[in-house]
Amino acid sequence: MFDTNEEESRRRFLQLVGIGVLGGWSLESWSGLAPPEPMPQATCALPSHGAATAFRRDCRPIRPRQVADRLTPAEVDQLKAAYQAMRALDTSDPSDPRGFTQQANVHCVFCATNDPALQMHFTWRFFAWHRAYLYFHERILGKLINNANFRLPFWGWDSGFRNLPQPYVTPNDATNPLFNSTRALAPGTGLDLANVGPTVINGVLTLGSFDDFGGTATASGTPEGNPHGTVHVNVGGLNGDMSAFSTAARDPVFYQHHATVDRLWSDWNKASPTHTNPTDPAFTGLTFNFFDENKVWRSITAAQVLDHENSLRYVYEPYRFWEQFICLFWRPFPIDWRLTRKIVIPRTNPALYKALSGETPIRFNVRGLELPRDRSAIYRIYASEAEAKADAGDKSPGFLGATSIVLNDPGNRHPVRGTQNVVLNVRQEVRATLARGEAIQPWVVGGGDQKTPKRSFPLRAADVLVAVGTAEQEK
Repeated sequence: MFDTNEEESRRRFLQLVGIGVLGGWSLESWSGLAPPEPMPQATCALPSHGAATAFRRDCRPIRPRQVADRLTPAEVDQLKAAYQAMRALDTSDPSDPRGFTQQANVHCVFCATNDPALQMHFTWRFFAWHRAYLYFHERILGKLINNANFRLPFWGWDSGFRNLPQPYVTPNDATNPLFNSTRALAPGTGLDLANVGPTVINGVLTLGSFDDFGGTATASGTPEGNPHGTVHVNVGGLNGDMSAFSTAARDPVFYQHHATVDRLWSDWNKASPTHTNPTDPAFTGLTFNFFDENKVWRSITAAQVLDHENSLRYVYEPYRFWEQFICLFWRPFPIDWRLTRKIVIPRTNPALYKALSGETPIRFNVRGLELPRDRSAIYRIYASEAEAKADAGDKSPGFLGATSIVLNDPGNRHPVRGTQNVVLNVRQEVRATLARGEAIQPWVVGGGDQKTPKRSFPLRAADVLVAVGTAEQEK
């Protein structure tokens, strides 16, 4: 967040937000909050290549991407054969860019770096780049088994499939090319509902703008923290491959996880006519490079991946659990967060105050959220310190939501940078507190495991807005 050599600006910021010692450790001790030092690129690289050849069009038939747990036995065999062939290239030709390790290195090069020219997380690049990455990965897998109709499956945690997909754990050993030994999530154990349950998914699908959903040129969107990041940490734990961007793509389930993230984008676009992607040339002109199934170095733009059905030739089945109030227009209202570090609804704002007493949906738009950046971790946000200490997750009436930090690399040699924005849902009990004119001070808790204690601290952010959702009216 702070630029090198801007110590005076940093000092003024800390004075403004009142950062001090929290539970025996200071916010300044969090890796990534101190002025960043130049760091080398992560230890991964791509094979040599010349100038990129522009992507033109895909003439394959349009085929569906399916939930991994719904694949037929023949489709599972085909999926495993494709990854077995990809892994075999690691031995037969380690420099082949289609090999499994080389494919994992793609994510390492472009996502495990604090070079802003390369990093594809933490901004509006996130969804477009990962869609393109999965597209070329999918084409390579199909080429390796001579099947142009091959399409990646997706995990389906957005629609109730919370356990690791069966093809990836059956058998759950190295004889399965979809297996990874570093997973912390055991077969048969579901992802946390607070991270992937219907409330979370409906909340994501009703985000009002691409700024909130997909991010901006300088900040991430809400789903990048949760469910995207929280699933990474759920699967990888503290030290597993999925818990760091430099190693995440070494786990085959990474690609199914990100296919589900991609499906969220597809469904968000379909959820409302107002859910449109940026038209700014700075976004549509973003250009990404990948090796294709013929080992040709290709360039593809964000504009070319927006229509995945016609341009990239795959579709997803419709999401089945739409929220009742899907067609909402979200209007954000400023409050005095920057001065008070609390959320209170002033009676001088009649529109906002009236919304509290009705059934109108309300959310908190958190801008510039600050979290510890020294470990991959899931953080839960509550309406009070007491609720945070109880840490009952989505069973708590004061639960506001979750987000995460995923490290660039396990040793944190390339500290995570970037600004995180989060949208939090407001439950009835919290509304009632605000309607009485009482202030709330949200607290954050998380980051612990069997070896390290949880951290608990007041929510710190550059700003918090209160957004009110009103139904879109026909004109």
